[in-house]
Amino acid sequence: MPANDAGNAASAARAADPLFVGSLEKGMRVLQAFGALHDTLGLTDLAALTGMGKSAAQRFAHTWEQLGYLEKDARSRRFRLAPKVIELGYFFLRNDDLVAVAAPHLVALRERCDVAVNLSVRLGADMIYLLRLPSRQLTLSEMLPGRRMPAWCNSAGRMLLAQLSDDDLQALLAASHIEAYTARTETDRAALAATIRQARMDGYALAEDQVLLNQTGAAVIVKGSTQRPLAAISASAAASDYPAERMVREVVPQLLSAANAIARG
Repeated sequence: MPANDAGNAASAARAADPLFVGSLEKGMRVLQAFGALHDTLGLTDLAALTGMGKSAAQRFAHTWEQLGYLEKDARSRRFRLAPKVIELGYFFLRNDDLVAVAAPHLVALRERCDVAVNLSVRLGADMIYLLRLPSRQLTLSEMLPGRRMPAWCNSAGRMLLAQLSDDDLQALLAASHIEAYTARTETDRAALAATIRQARMDGYALAEDQVLLNQTGAAVIVKGSTQRPLAAISASAAASDYPAERMVREVVPQLLSAANAIARG
């Protein structure tokens, strides 16, 4: 299903739901407008990004400001997310059983292999990092949990997509916006589908230079007691330190061991 058709279908389903609060959804659109490309936003920006009128955008932004989730610069009149937003994420991470069980295993894996390690889950066509333990080489954006990325572009996301059926995978890739991050990013949908199917057969996914040049990543799936896929754990390192062959030989077995330990609880 094309992305716009899927969005229209979702909108129609929400409109028919008597329990769905449309005004709350509009308010969340205001917070979600502060994405990777938007640090601060004015009312005109918010109206354009959310698809609502400027007056409505002003009311929602003012409400979020009063509640402490947005801050407004007195001079520029532009809004930005406030630190209180982080508190919600902390409550989730503190109380999530999977994060609690996985954390010590990921710490041990990082110490053994000296690589960055991550725990991530799928959100539709995207994946989001729940836990990130950085290596010395990573930038700030690569250290912070909560980052959301297209699932097709990295090892963890590809491993999560490998849990889909072939038909669902084809539909998801067809509806995805795919563009290159580096000169080596694979953007051909047929090639991506083949790579993801191969990851399903191998039991691990490998990615080289897909989001950052000179970076190699590997990922495996963590399954629950009913063998339902729960999350992916991944490792990444400079390709100069961990070329693909070394990553498969030394790190993938460690990832598989950690995934089995996490699954056992």
